[in-house]
Amino acid sequence: MSNLQSIQRESIFDLAQRTDWGDPFDSVEKCRQYDLDNRTSMVIPMQHMMLLLKPYCKKGARFLEVGCASGLLSLRVAGRFPDVEVYGVEQNDGFLKVIQDNLIMANLIQYPGRFAYEWGRYTNLPIEDKSVDVVFSFCSLHRWKNPTKAFKECARVCKDDGIVILYDLARDSEDGMISFILQYTGSGHEEFMKALQSSFTLDEVKIMLQELALDDWHVSKESVNLIISSKKIDTSYSVGQKSVYERIFQG
Repeated sequence: MSNLQSIQRESIFDLAQRTDWGDPFDSVEKCRQYDLDNRTSMVIPMQHMMLLLKPYCKKGARFLEVGCASGLLSLRVAGRFPDVEVYGVEQNDGFLKVIQDNLIMANLIQYPGRFAYEWGRYTNLPIEDKSVDVVFSFCSLHRWKNPTKAFKECARVCKDDGIVILYDLARDSEDGMISFILQYTGSGHEEFMKALQSSFTLDEVKIMLQELALDDWHVSKESVNLIISSKKIDTSYSVGQKSVYERIFQG
């Protein structure tokens, strides 16, 4: 390999090795701030996740979000598709308090969705075998202490004809995309980079899945995101698609 090729392949970010930062949300205040930040900074990836989930939002379907954080995405799915039953599992006590606040507000405005949640470990989900149509997670995987065991649990609770969709950051994202995202993170750039350093690469996830004999699962990258699914799905997304804020900013 020439010196020029070596330089071109070298990343400007120190992301070659994964750094496990654990769960940085060690207080209710940090969980509340994360919830507020997500309402603006995560609009595009959340919209993308909604697009991935939409084909499975059929009447009577049961959805499970593993690591539902403040519950924003689960609440959105349940509100958009009131015939779907959405259940969230979260093991961070601070987030559970924020979920409760969000659900109280949803009920006050006569929110039409069906959403419930409880504390539970991702490595021992309080869910029966093959009882869920859609198992999903959104930007939570990098917080999981034992992702391999959690993958196994996701597969266990999902119906044979169901689907698992896990959405997170990709540590092997292109430098250009990382730099682009950093322009819009504002004061949260340090938290974003820590989350990215805690995330996995496409190849790392493939190895974990192979160890679990889940070789038929699919792993793909879109922008700075890693998308894992138990069935092949179209993960493409156009930023120009309608957003959750469309009606808010109309004149």
